Amino acid sequence: MKELLDFFDKYGESGNNYTNVSLRRFIMKNKILVSIVLTLSVAINGMSQTFLVDTAKLNSSYRKLVGQPNTIERQKAFFDAFPNTWSEFITTYQYVSKKDYDLTMYRLAQKQIEALGGRVTLINDSLYCRKIVNVAIGGVLDADAPSYYRDLLHRVMWDKMDVMLYTISQLRKGHQMLFWQFYWSSNVKSKPLETEFYRLSKLNIDSYPEEMKIMKTAFDYFYDGVNIDGGYLKE
Repeated sequence: MKELLDFFDKYGESGNNYTNVSLRRFIMKNKILVSIVLTLSVAINGMSQTFLVDTAKLNSSYRKLVGQPNTIERQKAFFDAFPNTWSEFITTYQYVSKKDYDLTMYRLAQKQIEALGGRVTLINDSLYCRKIVNVAIGGVLDADAPSYYRDLLHRVMWDKMDVMLYTISQLRKGHQMLFWQFYWSSNVKSKPLETEFYRLSKLNIDSYPEEMKIMKTAFDYFYDGVNIDGGYLKE
């Protein structure tokens, strides 16, 4: 409030003085109203920053892709609009229990993740795998969108293994670990996950020995090592 009044004092002589004096009087007489308006404007601005991606662009490109999926232009538009990092991904698709929170993106998560998995077939493999890997770095396993995305990771790993592992090998060691810890995170033992781990190790230990060491460390700690619900304690 003080800054607003100082503004009119400072610039009162450079513009219409009558108008500035009138505005100053209005502010002085209506301090509560002006304070409410300023507070609401800050709150609305904060709400507009909830999403780190342009969700209108993402949804529009998704609808166009579904309507005409076999064009490179529409595939690229959706691919480019999809989140690029874990923070972008989770703020877009997370579930928030607040009463007035808009859950539109939460409800679209599965369909849009499936579209990233199966409807952008004309995107170059190197670009595609780079994005798939980058989104997973720092990911935290949870119900719904994180689980859908982790399932996609496993499918892409086996469809494009050479490109995926080359992409991972270009990361710094810490980022490789952050990728693999999300990849192997589970709250229960799983025979399919164990089988996949041993197959990946056997197939790639000669070509990517350092990367497989990091992968093994992540598997040792995060496979059957995290909770989805119920806090962080051992059950």
